[in-house]
Amino acid sequence: MVEIDLSKLASEVSNILMLRGTSLPPLCLADHAHTHAGSVIDDMPDDKLFGVAQISDADMAMAIRSMLLIRCGLISEGSMFAMMAPKIESDFICGIAERNLGHNDAAKNHFHKVQEHPVYQTLHKEAMELLKSSMDKRLTRLHGILELHGDWEPYAFIDVYTEAREGQMSSASEEMVRKIQAIEFNALFLHCYQQLMGIDARKVEVKRSAEPQRRRPVPTRQPKPAAAAPTASATPASNKPATPTPAKAPSNEVRVGCPKCKAIQSFDASKRGQKVQCNKCSVTFAVPGGNGAAASNAQTSVRVACPKCRTAAAYPQSKRGQKVNCSKCNASYTIPSRAAA
Repeated sequence: MVEIDLSKLASEVSNILMLRGTSLPPLCLADHAHTHAGSVIDDMPDDKLFGVAQISDADMAMAIRSMLLIRCGLISEGSMFAMMAPKIESDFICGIAERNLGHNDAAKNHFHKVQEHPVYQTLHKEAMELLKSSMDKRLTRLHGILELHGDWEPYAFIDVYTEAREGQMSSASEEMVRKIQAIEFNALFLHCYQQLMGIDARKVEVKRSAEPQRRRPVPTRQPKPAAAAPTASATPASNKPATPTPAKAPSNEVRVGCPKCKAIQSFDASKRGQKVQCNKCSVTFAVPGGNGAAASNAQTSVRVACPKCRTAAAYPQSKRGQKVNCSKCNASYTIPSRAAA
Protein backbone atom coordinates (compact mmCIF):
# COMPACT_ATOMS: atom_id res chain seq x y z
CA MET A 1 0.00 0.00 0.00
CA VAL A 2 1.24 3.51 -0.87
CA GLU A 3 2.15 5.28 2.38
CA ILE A 4 3.65 8.67 3.20
CA ASP A 5 6.91 8.78 5.16
CA LEU A 6 6.17 11.65 7.53
CA SER A 7 9.84 11.94 8.49
CA LYS A 8 10.65 13.14 4.95
CA LEU A 9 8.10 15.97 5.01
CA ALA A 10 8.43 19.50 6.35
CA SER A 11 7.63 19.35 10.06
CA GLU A 12 4.52 21.55 9.85
CA VAL A 13 3.10 19.52 6.95
CA SER A 14 3.77 16.32 8.89
CA ASN A 15 2.09 17.74 12.00
CA ILE A 16 -1.06 18.65 10.07
CA LEU A 17 -1.30 15.19 8.49
CA MET A 18 -0.96 13.68 11.98
CA LEU A 19 -3.93 15.66 13.35
CA ARG A 20 -6.19 12.75 12.38
CA GLY A 21 -3.72 10.07 13.40
CA THR A 22 -2.25 7.22 11.39
CA SER A 23 -5.33 4.99 11.24
CA LEU A 24 -7.25 4.40 8.00
CA PRO A 25 -9.27 7.55 7.16
CA PRO A 26 -13.09 7.26 7.21
CA LEU A 27 -15.05 6.55 4.04
CA CYS A 28 -16.49 10.07 4.12
CA LEU A 29 -13.52 12.30 4.85
CA ALA A 30 -15.80 14.99 6.30
CA ASP A 31 -16.73 12.69 9.22
CA HIS A 32 -15.10 13.76 12.50
CA ALA A 33 -13.37 16.71 10.82
CA HIS A 34 -10.51 18.38 12.64
CA THR A 35 -11.99 21.88 12.60
CA HIS A 36 -8.99 23.66 14.14
CA ALA A 37 -6.86 22.75 11.11
CA GLY A 38 -8.71 25.22 8.87
CA SER A 39 -7.35 28.37 10.49
CA VAL A 40 -3.89 26.79 10.89
CA ILE A 41 -3.55 25.91 7.20
CA ASP A 42 -5.16 29.15 6.01
CA ASP A 43 -3.01 31.49 8.10
CA MET A 44 0.38 29.77 8.00
CA PRO A 45 2.80 31.41 5.49
CA ASP A 46 4.55 29.26 2.90
CA ASP A 47 8.02 29.60 4.42
CA LYS A 48 6.82 28.20 7.74
CA LEU A 49 4.54 25.52 6.29
CA PHE A 50 7.13 24.12 3.89
CA GLY A 51 10.26 24.97 5.89
CA VAL A 52 12.00 26.83 3.05
CA ALA A 53 12.71 30.50 2.44
CA GLN A 54 10.91 30.43 -0.88
CA ILE A 55 8.89 27.98 -2.95
CA SER A 56 9.33 27.34 -6.66
CA ASP A 57 5.67 26.75 -7.58
CA ALA A 58 2.95 28.78 -5.85
CA ASP A 59 0.20 26.82 -7.64
CA MET A 60 1.49 23.45 -6.44
CA ALA A 61 1.74 24.88 -2.92
CA MET A 62 -2.01 25.56 -3.18
CA ALA A 63 -2.55 21.93 -4.20
CA ILE A 64 -0.75 20.80 -1.02
CA ARG A 65 -2.79 23.19 1.14
CA SER A 66 -6.05 21.97 -0.41
CA MET A 67 -5.16 18.32 0.21
CA LEU A 68 -4.22 19.06 3.83
CA LEU A 69 -7.65 20.64 4.32
CA ILE A 70 -9.42 17.67 2.73
CA ARG A 71 -7.36 15.24 4.80
CA CYS A 72 -8.59 17.07 7.92
CA GLY A 73 -12.19 16.75 6.72
CA LEU A 74 -12.65 20.35 5.56
CA ILE A 75 -13.94 19.48 2.10
CA SER A 76 -15.44 22.84 1.04
CA GLU A 77 -12.38 24.88 2.04
CA GLY A 78 -10.13 22.32 0.37
CA SER A 79 -12.08 22.74 -2.88
CA MET A 80 -11.60 26.51 -2.71
CA PHE A 81 -7.81 26.19 -2.40
CA ALA A 82 -7.79 23.55 -5.16
CA MET A 83 -9.18 26.15 -7.56
CA MET A 84 -5.76 27.86 -7.42
CA ALA A 85 -3.76 24.65 -7.98
CA PRO A 86 -2.38 23.53 -11.37
CA LYS A 87 -5.30 22.65 -13.67
CA ILE A 88 -4.90 18.87 -13.76
CA GLU A 89 -4.31 18.59 -10.00
CA SER A 90 -7.15 21.06 -9.40
CA ASP A 91 -9.65 18.83 -11.20
CA PHE A 92 -8.26 15.69 -9.53
CA ILE A 93 -8.63 17.18 -6.02
CA CYS A 94 -12.04 18.68 -6.78
CA GLY A 95 -13.17 15.28 -8.10
CA ILE A 96 -12.22 13.67 -4.78
CA ALA A 97 -14.02 16.44 -2.88
CA GLU A 98 -17.23 16.23 -4.95
CA ARG A 99 -17.27 12.43 -4.62
CA ASN A 100 -17.08 12.79 -0.84
CA LEU A 101 -19.92 15.30 -0.89
CA GLY A 102 -22.11 12.92 -2.89
CA HIS A 103 -22.09 15.06 -6.04
CA ASN A 104 -21.34 12.22 -8.44
CA ASP A 105 -22.04 14.09 -11.70
CA ALA A 106 -19.77 16.96 -10.67
CA ALA A 107 -17.08 14.49 -9.58
CA LYS A 108 -17.20 12.65 -12.91
CA ASN A 109 -17.04 15.96 -14.77
CA HIS A 110 -13.82 16.87 -12.94
CA PHE A 111 -12.24 13.46 -13.59
CA HIS A 112 -13.25 13.72 -17.25
CA LYS A 113 -11.09 16.86 -17.45
CA VAL A 114 -8.18 15.03 -15.81
CA GLN A 115 -8.11 12.37 -18.56
CA GLU A 116 -4.72 10.95 -17.52
CA HIS A 117 -2.47 11.52 -14.53
CA PRO A 118 0.96 10.17 -13.48
CA VAL A 119 -0.51 8.55 -10.34
CA TYR A 120 -3.09 6.52 -12.27
CA GLN A 121 -0.64 3.71 -13.00
CA THR A 122 0.26 3.32 -9.32
CA LEU A 123 -3.40 3.54 -8.31
CA HIS A 124 -4.38 0.88 -10.86
CA LYS A 125 -1.65 -1.51 -9.70
CA GLU A 126 -2.43 -1.11 -5.98
CA ALA A 127 -6.20 -1.44 -6.50
CA MET A 128 -5.82 -4.59 -8.61
CA GLU A 129 -3.70 -6.16 -5.87
CA LEU A 130 -6.29 -5.34 -3.20
CA LEU A 131 -9.35 -6.37 -5.19
CA LYS A 132 -8.12 -9.75 -6.40
CA SER A 133 -9.03 -11.39 -3.08
CA SER A 134 -12.49 -9.83 -2.77
CA MET A 135 -15.64 -11.91 -3.08
CA ASP A 136 -17.98 -8.91 -3.12
CA LYS A 137 -19.74 -8.73 -6.49
CA ARG A 138 -19.39 -4.95 -6.67
CA LEU A 139 -15.65 -5.04 -6.02
CA THR A 140 -15.27 -8.00 -8.36
CA ARG A 141 -16.97 -5.91 -11.05
CA LEU A 142 -14.55 -3.04 -10.38
CA HIS A 143 -11.62 -5.47 -10.60
CA GLY A 144 -12.88 -6.69 -13.98
CA ILE A 145 -13.22 -3.13 -15.31
CA LEU A 146 -9.68 -2.26 -14.21
CA GLU A 147 -8.32 -5.47 -15.71
CA LEU A 148 -10.13 -4.82 -19.01
CA HIS A 149 -8.98 -1.20 -19.38
CA GLY A 150 -5.49 -1.70 -17.98
CA ASP A 151 -5.63 1.68 -16.24
CA TRP A 152 -7.35 3.41 -13.35
CA GLU A 153 -11.08 4.09 -13.89
CA PRO A 154 -12.25 6.96 -11.64
CA TYR A 155 -15.83 6.77 -12.92
CA ALA A 156 -16.20 3.13 -11.89
CA PHE A 157 -14.70 3.89 -8.48
CA ILE A 158 -17.22 6.72 -7.94
CA ASP A 159 -20.04 4.19 -8.42
CA VAL A 160 -18.46 1.69 -6.02
CA TYR A 161 -17.75 4.43 -3.48
CA THR A 162 -21.41 5.52 -3.61
CA GLU A 163 -22.60 1.95 -2.99
CA ALA A 164 -20.30 1.69 0.02
CA ARG A 165 -21.48 5.05 1.34
CA GLU A 166 -25.12 3.98 1.01
CA GLY A 167 -24.43 0.93 3.18
CA GLN A 168 -24.73 -1.67 0.43
CA MET A 169 -21.46 -3.39 1.37
CA SER A 170 -20.20 -5.44 4.27
CA SER A 171 -17.76 -3.84 6.70
CA ALA A 172 -14.88 -5.78 5.13
CA SER A 173 -15.77 -4.58 1.62
CA GLU A 174 -16.24 -1.01 2.83
CA GLU A 175 -12.79 -1.12 4.44
CA MET A 176 -11.34 -2.14 1.08
CA VAL A 177 -12.96 0.91 -0.55
CA ARG A 178 -11.50 3.08 2.22
CA LYS A 179 -8.05 1.62 1.53
CA ILE A 180 -8.32 2.41 -2.19
CA GLN A 181 -9.37 5.99 -1.39
CA ALA A 182 -6.40 6.30 1.01
CA ILE A 183 -4.04 5.05 -1.70
CA GLU A 184 -5.53 7.58 -4.12
CA PHE A 185 -5.00 10.44 -1.65
CA ASN A 186 -1.48 9.37 -0.67
CA ALA A 187 -0.33 8.86 -4.26
CA LEU A 188 -1.62 12.27 -5.36
CA PHE A 189 -0.19 14.00 -2.27
CA LEU A 190 3.23 12.41 -2.83
CA HIS A 191 3.16 13.49 -6.48
CA CYS A 192 2.33 17.11 -5.59
CA TYR A 193 4.90 17.24 -2.79
CA GLN A 194 7.66 15.90 -5.03
CA GLN A 195 6.77 18.39 -7.76
CA LEU A 196 6.96 21.24 -5.23
CA MET A 197 9.87 20.22 -2.99
CA GLY A 198 11.80 17.72 -5.16
CA ILE A 199 11.52 15.10 -2.37
CA ASP A 200 10.16 11.57 -2.79
CA ALA A 201 8.39 11.07 0.54
CA ARG A 202 7.00 7.62 -0.18
CA LYS A 203 7.58 5.12 2.60
CA VAL A 204 9.89 2.35 1.42
CA GLU A 205 8.86 -1.16 2.38
CA VAL A 206 11.73 -3.20 3.81
CA LYS A 207 11.39 -6.84 2.79
CA ARG A 208 13.09 -9.33 5.03
CA SER A 209 14.28 -12.67 3.80
CA ALA A 210 12.49 -15.70 5.29
CA GLU A 211 15.74 -17.65 5.65
CA PRO A 212 18.36 -16.48 8.13
CA GLN A 213 21.49 -15.20 6.51
CA ARG A 214 24.44 -17.52 6.76
CA ARG A 215 27.64 -16.07 8.07
CA ARG A 216 30.47 -16.32 5.64
CA PRO A 217 33.72 -17.75 6.98
CA VAL A 218 36.31 -15.08 7.61
CA PRO A 219 39.36 -15.86 5.46
CA THR A 220 42.73 -16.03 7.19
CA ARG A 221 45.08 -13.42 5.82
CA GLN A 222 48.81 -13.15 6.17
CA PRO A 223 49.93 -9.95 7.90
CA LYS A 224 51.26 -7.35 5.52
CA PRO A 225 54.92 -6.32 5.92
CA ALA A 226 55.43 -2.95 7.58
CA ALA A 227 55.73 -0.06 5.15
CA ALA A 228 59.26 1.25 4.66
CA ALA A 229 60.05 4.59 6.27
CA PRO A 230 60.00 7.45 3.77
CA THR A 231 63.39 8.54 2.52
CA ALA A 232 64.65 12.08 2.65
CA SER A 233 64.19 12.38 -1.12
CA ALA A 234 60.48 11.66 -0.87
CA THR A 235 58.29 14.59 -1.87
CA PRO A 236 56.99 16.22 1.31
CA ALA A 237 53.27 16.74 1.71
CA SER A 238 52.12 20.27 1.12
CA ASN A 239 51.50 22.24 4.30
CA LYS A 240 49.40 24.82 2.45
CA PRO A 241 45.91 24.88 3.98
CA ALA A 242 42.98 24.21 1.69
CA THR A 243 41.15 27.27 0.49
CA PRO A 244 37.73 27.30 2.16
CA THR A 245 34.68 27.49 -0.10
CA PRO A 246 32.85 30.73 0.59
CA ALA A 247 29.38 30.19 2.03
CA LYS A 248 26.52 31.12 -0.22
CA ALA A 249 24.87 34.28 0.91
CA PRO A 250 21.21 33.86 1.88
CA SER A 251 18.70 35.06 -0.67
CA ASN A 252 17.21 38.50 -0.01
CA GLU A 253 14.28 37.86 -2.33
CA VAL A 254 11.06 35.87 -2.03
CA ARG A 255 9.25 34.43 -5.04
CA VAL A 256 5.46 34.42 -4.97
CA GLY A 257 2.65 33.78 -7.42
CA CYS A 258 -0.04 36.35 -8.08
CA PRO A 259 -3.40 34.95 -6.82
CA LYS A 260 -5.17 36.35 -9.89
CA CYS A 261 -2.96 35.87 -12.99
CA LYS A 262 -0.59 33.39 -11.24
CA ALA A 263 2.50 35.15 -12.62
CA ILE A 264 5.58 34.23 -10.58
CA GLN A 265 7.59 37.26 -9.50
CA SER A 266 10.25 38.25 -6.97
CA PHE A 267 10.08 40.79 -4.15
CA ASP A 268 12.56 41.88 -1.52
CA ALA A 269 12.37 39.69 1.61
CA SER A 270 11.55 42.79 3.66
CA LYS A 271 8.17 42.83 1.87
CA ARG A 272 6.98 39.67 3.67
CA GLY A 273 3.60 40.28 5.25
CA GLN A 274 3.11 43.51 3.26
CA LYS A 275 0.79 44.24 0.37
CA VAL A 276 2.34 44.52 -3.10
CA GLN A 277 1.11 45.07 -6.63
CA CYS A 278 1.42 42.43 -9.35
CA ASN A 279 3.79 43.52 -12.12
CA LYS A 280 1.56 41.90 -14.75
CA CYS A 281 -2.12 42.42 -13.85
CA SER A 282 -1.70 45.15 -11.15
CA VAL A 283 -3.84 43.30 -8.58
CA THR A 284 -2.88 43.93 -4.94
CA PHE A 285 -2.03 40.97 -2.67
CA ALA A 286 0.02 40.21 0.46
CA VAL A 287 3.46 38.57 0.31
CA PRO A 288 3.39 35.43 2.53
CA GLY A 289 5.43 35.37 5.74
CA GLY A 290 6.69 38.09 8.01
CA ASN A 291 6.08 38.67 11.67
CA GLY A 292 4.80 41.32 14.03
CA ALA A 293 2.49 43.93 12.60
CA ALA A 294 3.19 42.91 8.99
CA ALA A 295 2.13 39.32 9.62
CA SER A 296 -0.95 40.54 11.47
CA ASN A 297 -1.96 42.66 8.49
CA ALA A 298 -1.42 39.73 6.09
CA GLN A 299 -3.84 37.61 8.12
CA THR A 300 -6.75 40.10 7.94
CA SER A 301 -7.87 38.70 4.58
CA VAL A 302 -9.02 35.29 3.35
CA ARG A 303 -8.04 33.91 -0.06
CA VAL A 304 -10.76 32.26 -2.14
CA ALA A 305 -11.37 31.39 -5.77
CA CYS A 306 -14.60 31.61 -7.70
CA PRO A 307 -15.96 28.04 -8.16
CA LYS A 308 -17.20 28.97 -11.65
CA CYS A 309 -14.42 30.90 -13.40
CA ARG A 310 -11.56 30.13 -10.93
CA THR A 311 -10.66 33.82 -10.47
CA ALA A 312 -8.81 34.28 -7.16
CA ALA A 313 -9.74 37.08 -4.79
CA ALA A 314 -9.08 38.28 -1.25
CA TYR A 315 -11.80 39.37 1.18
CA PRO A 316 -11.70 40.60 4.81
CA GLN A 317 -11.96 37.90 7.48
CA SER A 318 -15.30 39.45 8.47
CA LYS A 319 -16.74 38.18 5.16
CA ARG A 320 -16.38 34.51 6.18
CA GLY A 321 -19.73 32.70 5.92
CA GLN A 322 -21.20 35.45 3.72
CA LYS A 323 -22.14 35.40 0.05
CA VAL A 324 -20.08 37.46 -2.39
CA ASN A 325 -20.13 38.05 -6.14
CA CYS A 326 -17.18 37.25 -8.38
CA SER A 327 -15.61 40.40 -9.82
CA LYS A 328 -15.11 38.67 -13.18
CA CYS A 329 -18.17 36.48 -13.92
CA ASN A 330 -20.53 37.86 -11.24
CA ALA A 331 -21.25 34.34 -9.92
CA SER A 332 -22.46 34.25 -6.32
CA TYR A 333 -20.75 31.96 -3.79
CA THR A 334 -20.18 31.68 -0.04
CA ILE A 335 -16.80 32.31 1.58
CA PRO A 336 -16.01 29.31 3.83
CA SER A 337 -16.50 29.97 7.52
CA ARG A 338 -13.53 29.49 9.81
CA ALA A 339 -14.47 26.68 12.17
CA ALA A 340 -14.01 27.32 15.88
CA ALA A 341 -11.03 25.61 17.56
